[in-house]
Amino acid sequence: MSRGFLSLLERLELAWEGLILWAEHSWQKAQPWRDRLATHATAIQTRPLGWGTAYVAGFCALAMLALDRPVAKSFKTHMGGEWEGFFKTVTHLGEAQLYLVPAGILFLGLMGLAWRAPSLQRRDHWRRLAAKPGFLFLSMAISGLTSNAIKTAVGRLRPRYWFEQGLYGFEPFNTHWGMNSFPSGHSQAAFAAMSALMVLYPRHWALWLSIALLVVASRIATTVHWMSDTVAGSWLAICVTVLLARWFRSKGWLPYSNHSPL
Repeated sequence: MSRGFLSLLERLELAWEGLILWAEHSWQKAQPWRDRLATHATAIQTRPLGWGTAYVAGFCALAMLALDRPVAKSFKTHMGGEWEGFFKTVTHLGEAQLYLVPAGILFLGLMGLAWRAPSLQRRDHWRRLAAKPGFLFLSMAISGLTSNAIKTAVGRLRPRYWFEQGLYGFEPFNTHWGMNSFPSGHSQAAFAAMSALMVLYPRHWALWLSIALLVVASRIATTVHWMSDTVAGSWLAICVTVLLARWFRSKGWLPYSNHSPL
């Protein structure tokens, strides 16, 4: 029995050595692919918005062909009860006026104080404070106008047409609500507002990101939008906010922060 036991150990040892040799050989053979991935990673770090847009566009195209309808059908079949009520409540956090109106009023109020300031120092103080709501307002306004222009040009039918009439596709240059699904306006508004808050108050970035993702999930779960609509709207808002933040910082209107993810 001892001899048989040692024989088994020897076989296991040989198998382990063979596995190690195979792993080393595979690792060496994969060197060209690892080099390509490293080069691509460097390219992504150099131009994150450009590469991100390319990947988002590719994902949206794939989703339109193969993912959007199965995902929507699954939520339509299984979503209900308290979860449906929860998402229908959460989705209101993606309404643009919740952020645009207060930001606009605050910006105008602070600029009014700057105009009436008795000294250049106080005027500069109020203008710097006004930059924050101004940044939030512009982030939402610019991405919102861009989103609406794309909606009209693309004319994608909302999921309701597929569920009720079996229609799936596009009616370009259409202003009808049911035919402006792409991109999602609520997802754009939520990510524009929360991305701007990530720039302004980066220490709480996890909270802002969670709120934005909840709004995105609500648009899919309530089948008001296709999944690709929400991804496109979210990425559009992120791109606009990042570019706007770079411009504001170059002008000295917003400070740089090591804690900001954007």
